[in-house]
Amino acid sequence: MKRFLFLLVGLLGSAGAQFTAPGITLTPTDAAPAPLEIARRVLVQPSKLEMRLQTGYTTGNLNFTLFSEVPTEVTLKASDSRLVLLGGEKGAVRLNAYLLQTVTFVAVGAHSGTITISNHAGQVLETVPYTVAPAKTVNQSVSLYYTPGSNVGSLSYSVSGNPLSPLDPRWSMSVSLNVKPSESKVGGSVGLNVSW
Repeated sequence: MKRFLFLLVGLLGSAGAQFTAPGITLTPTDAAPAPLEIARRVLVQPSKLEMRLQTGYTTGNLNFTLFSEVPTEVTLKASDSRLVLLGGEKGAVRLNAYLLQTVTFVAVGAHSGTITISNHAGQVLETVPYTVAPAKTVNQSVSLYYTPGSNVGSLSYSVSGNPLSPLDPRWSMSVSLNVKPSESKVGGSVGLNVSW
């Protein structure tokens, strides 16, 4: 049995060494880029340009995409200096036909404004409003329930802190109110939770 195993391992080892990968030849081509055309229309997606700064941050990225049906170059200009285009020299962005092109602006602080998109001839194609919201300090939620069979309604509200650091304690508070109109009963509860 040992001889059989040694023979099998030896055959597999020599068989594995006999295979070689075929050679692949790559020939470079000098394909010229498509000539630029003057765009008459550019689509901005999503339709609303909104972002919220993360907790503990004063800067963030505002990302969106541009779409053109022709190969073209457009110029983007923000109405507020607190929004800066990344990678575009003097606001110029090249668009290939029928390809979504991602555009990234860096927002320095919470503010609102507009981004103007112009074509190669200087004609304004779009003026898009944007909003950079400040970081959240708390999270809130409200729930309302009604059970027809027992004629009981309840309303609850909860709020929790948004810590600036992973070392900060987490806290949450909730208030609920229960009403049973048929018996003129009102009840409720208050809860507070702190974890660290």
